[in-house]
Amino acid sequence: MKLHTALMSGAFVTAVAADGKANNNTPSHLRHLKADSKSSKGTKAGKGSSSYSSSYSMSYGPPTPPVTDPPTPKPTRSTLPPTTPPTPAPSPICCNPAYLEKLILSNVYNNDDDIFDRDGPAMEWLAEDACGCGFCSNLQLIQRYILAVLYYSTGGPNWTSCGDAASDATCQVQSAYGNSEGFNWLTCNSECDWGGTDCRNSGVLNVTDVERNGLIGNLPPEIAKLSGLVVLALEQNQLQGPIPSSYGGLDKLAVLDLDFNDLTGSLFDLRNMEKLQQLDLNANSLTGSIEGLGWDLTRLTFIDLSYNKFTGTIAPEIGDLGGLTSLQVQCNAFVPPLQFVNCPSGTLAADDVICDNSATICTCTNSTSAAQCDEGP
Repeated sequence: MKLHTALMSGAFVTAVAADGKANNNTPSHLRHLKADSKSSKGTKAGKGSSSYSSSYSMSYGPPTPPVTDPPTPKPTRSTLPPTTPPTPAPSPICCNPAYLEKLILSNVYNNDDDIFDRDGPAMEWLAEDACGCGFCSNLQLIQRYILAVLYYSTGGPNWTSCGDAASDATCQVQSAYGNSEGFNWLTCNSECDWGGTDCRNSGVLNVTDVERNGLIGNLPPEIAKLSGLVVLALEQNQLQGPIPSSYGGLDKLAVLDLDFNDLTGSLFDLRNMEKLQQLDLNANSLTGSIEGLGWDLTRLTFIDLSYNKFTGTIAPEIGDLGGLTSLQVQCNAFVPPLQFVNCPSGTLAADDVICDNSATICTCTNSTSAAQCDEGP
C-alpha cells in the first residue's frame, strides 16, 4: 500500500491507493478523510474562501493561457462592399461659355448681337481666364473683358511695356494716375493691379492710364461701359480714328487725356460729363465745330484743343466756366475774332492764345503764325 498527497479543490487530502481494489479493512482513522474528500468535490468555494482558482491545473507548472479564436481575416477586394465615387465639386459659373456670352452681350452690347464679336480674341481670352484664374464676379468679368478689348484693339502684344500676357512678371509704364509699376495685362492678377490701371481699393476700375506705350489702332467703344472710370489717359501713342461718341456717357470721368495721337472726326457731346475737369485733346486731327456741346454743364478748369482742325467760332458757353484757368485753342481753323461772352473770372493761361477778360466780350488773340502751326507742337 502507498500513501499519496494531492492538492484538490483547496483541501489537503491523504489518499490511500492500493495495487488492487480497496478493502474494508482500511483503518477507521483514514476512512473519514477519504469520505471528506468525496463530499468536498460537490462543494463550491464561497466568497472570501481561500480556495485556489479552478483555472489552475492540478500541476505546479505555469497556467495554461485561455483559448482564443484566431483573428478574422480582412476581406479581399472581391468581398469589399460596392462604393459610390465622390461627387465632384460643381464648376464655377464663369467656366460656362454660354453664361459668359450672355453676360457680356447684355452688359456691354445691350443685347445687340450684330456688334458682339463672340469669336474675337477678347472673348476667347475671357473664357480661358475666367475659369483658369478664378475672377468670377460679374464686375470682374465685365472689366477684364473690356480691358482685353482695349488690349487687342491697340496691338497689346506689341506694346512697349506691360503687354506680355504670357509673363506673370511686373512691368513699368508711364502713368500719372494709375499703377506706374504693375503686372502685365491679361495675366492672372487683378485687373486693378495691371500696369496703368487702378481701382482705388474699391474693386471698380477708376483709372486706365497708359501713356507713351506704343498703342496703335482705334479706340474701342466698349470703354464707355466702364461706368466707374474717372481717368482715361492714353496720350502720346498712335491711336487713330474717331473718339467714340459713347464716351460722352462717362458721367464720372474727370480727366480725358488723348493728346498727341492721330485721332480724327468731331468732338462728342459733353453735356452728360458734369464731373469733367480736364480735356486734353491737342495735337490730333480733330475737325468740326465745338459749339453747342454743353461746355457749361461740365466742371472744366483745363481745355487744350490746340493743333487740331476745328472750325467755326469758340463756343460761347465756355464763358460760363467760372473755374476755367487754362484755355488753349491755337492752331485751328476758328473764324476770327476768337471771342465769347462772359469771360471766365479766373486768370487764363493759354500759351500762345491770350484771352483778355477785362471786358464783357472776352477776346483771344492768336499770336502763333501759320508757319509755326504748320511745324506742329
